[in-house]
Amino acid sequence: MKILVFVKQIPEISRIEFDPKTKRIVRDKVPLIINPFDKRAVEEGIRIKEKIGGEVVVATMGPPSAADVLNNSLRMGADRAILISDPAYAGSDTWITSRILSLVTKKISPDLVLLGKYSLDGETSQVPPEVAILSGYSYKTSVSRIEVLSDNDVNVEQETEDGLEVYRMKFPLLVSVSEKINRARFVKPEIPDMSSRIERWSAADVGGNITGSMSPTVVESTEIVESKRRVSFLKSIDEINKMIMDKLQSGKENTDFVLQDPPDADHDKFALVVSAGDARVTYEIAGKLSSLGVENNHAVVVAGQQVPQNFAGLSCNEYIHIKTDSLTAYTDEIEKIIRNRKPEYVVFPSNVKGREMAAAVAAKFEIGLTADCVDLKLENNRLIQFKPAFGGGMVARITTKTKPEMATVRPGIFRLAKTDKKFKVSSIEPDSNYPDIPVSSQKVESQFKPLQGARIVVGIGKGLIKKDNVALAMEFASRIGAAIGGTRPIIDLNWLPRQQQIGLTGYSIAPELYIAIGISGHDNHVVGTRYAKTIISINKDKSAPVFNYSDYGYISDSIEFLNSVLKST
Repeated sequence: MKILVFVKQIPEISRIEFDPKTKRIVRDKVPLIINPFDKRAVEEGIRIKEKIGGEVVVATMGPPSAADVLNNSLRMGADRAILISDPAYAGSDTWITSRILSLVTKKISPDLVLLGKYSLDGETSQVPPEVAILSGYSYKTSVSRIEVLSDNDVNVEQETEDGLEVYRMKFPLLVSVSEKINRARFVKPEIPDMSSRIERWSAADVGGNITGSMSPTVVESTEIVESKRRVSFLKSIDEINKMIMDKLQSGKENTDFVLQDPPDADHDKFALVVSAGDARVTYEIAGKLSSLGVENNHAVVVAGQQVPQNFAGLSCNEYIHIKTDSLTAYTDEIEKIIRNRKPEYVVFPSNVKGREMAAAVAAKFEIGLTADCVDLKLENNRLIQFKPAFGGGMVARITTKTKPEMATVRPGIFRLAKTDKKFKVSSIEPDSNYPDIPVSSQKVESQFKPLQGARIVVGIGKGLIKKDNVALAMEFASRIGAAIGGTRPIIDLNWLPRQQQIGLTGYSIAPELYIAIGISGHDNHVVGTRYAKTIISINKDKSAPVFNYSDYGYISDSIEFLNSVLKST
């Protein structure tokens, strides 16, 4: 078994600063580390080799300093390490990076390619699928378990927003791994430096005549994210209870969505919205594109696997029902729609399946893609895409040189939009001979309400101290009809399912009320809560950063607060 692992050296996110005068990221003296997801990919490759035999090759694309992550990979147990470095690659976006890595893949010809599901400095998730498509490999992303069954067959367990799905795959295969797949081993200090074993590949060694200047996406500017909320501190539990009751009472009114009629249907130009997963995000994206269409004279077409009846009130001019359960078949049909009907803009949801589809389409059409956007605008018929970066503390303004202009959008970012106008319906029935239906699936336990669409959300952080105290938070959430979510450390500790994670690497939420309990307030969490209408934060430390992103604060130990509020509700 030959295993190729791609890794990336990134700056330590918490140490990055922003110069408001130059509007540039200050990287000087910021420590560089291996992307944490990639380190787990290296670990998984080594574990597979230790179990069934073979060779592990680790490669990275970057400056000479990136040799450090290769040295560490060799010390972990990798057999070969390759540094892909050339000034010609400067400025490479994800598309150019994917092309370069695919050439390396073809040259090494591994049975299995492993990557992290994304890098923390970019959070795109699009490099793995694009490398797979360009290399001619089957692929699955966000994988939490790999079980090699034979020389040809392997089971992979994919994490989705509503549970786990197991797929039977064949080699050659590319997989991006989630943080749940393993815990990377500790490298003992006595293991010697292995830098002398690192191979150096230039652009000439890789081949393909590719340069970074060919990148189809352009970062026009970067802005630091500043909270406009100003916290007022509450003095009693009774004040919090009153605010909760007010939200519950207002829930009797139909305030969960905005009315957004679609544009006139006779426009020559149109935006294509691709539905994937939860129907709610389709309403959100269609509503946003409809508002842009009314202002900028383009129609909106939605394509989806769900029956049209599931999209009553969808703000679009046409709905194309693609009758298949196969993601591969669905993606192929989206490709045909783009090729034949030539939309100006194509927008996917930024969830597991939406990211896979968007990256596959971008690779097949050789066009740019901006992932995980938090806003979209149109200026002079150009789609301006805003995406968070570096832990969510900054937002980049990005444009694309190629057509159609494509983006994925985070669920929960735009308001749910509906209309009373009818849309045209057409249907497509693809060939049923697609072997990518999961062999088994497991849904999230019913006690955990979906975060998307929840009017009240209770969020928990490490201030709860131990897992046993989560029951108190869940009881509180249950009494007030709220969904419960957590920060990334809470999810990593398995206190809540990964589908309940709020933040940059989880969900963006937009509830009427968000109650944050024992949460410190790091950028990568608060980026997922900025669209909450009202935020109440409970923390015993009055200087906790979370209060900078809150409307109301209450100074209290988390457990004391939960015991008190449960007695009073």
